[in-house]
Amino acid sequence: MLSEKLLSFALLGIDPVLWVLVSMSVIAVGVMIERALVFGQIKKNYKNVDYYALRLTLEARLGILATFGNNAPFIGLFGTVLGIIQAFHTIGSNNAFDVQPIMQGISEALIATATGLFVAIPCVMAYNYFTRGVKMILTQKEAQLNEA
Repeated sequence: MLSEKLLSFALLGIDPVLWVLVSMSVIAVGVMIERALVFGQIKKNYKNVDYYALRLTLEARLGILATFGNNAPFIGLFGTVLGIIQAFHTIGSNNAFDVQPIMQGISEALIATATGLFVAIPCVMAYNYFTRGVKMILTQKEAQLNEA
């Protein structure tokens, strides 16, 4: 009974997984743009901002990029597994053995892995870039505070 329900979920294919990954990508691009704008403004006048408020502002929403960068490949892999299950189920339900449905199913399944990597790599790069920026700005702020 449970296996039948899980199989019916798996037979939905990779489309739901791809929609999740596309949504993650759109959110990530929005976060990257927002962070770039905030960092540009803060670099101009970080000297006038309280250290702790500055830190909170700089680190805001970086966790989204880190989470997406870490989890998008696994979500893509999940889509690949679902696609392969669907391909094997299609083969099993046909009486004749044909290589074409296997290859089509596996190639469609691998699209999920590629999409997961396509989402994760820019997220990790942006997270590393912004984290480095946080360290640089906070170090400059600490130097300013030590001079005063």
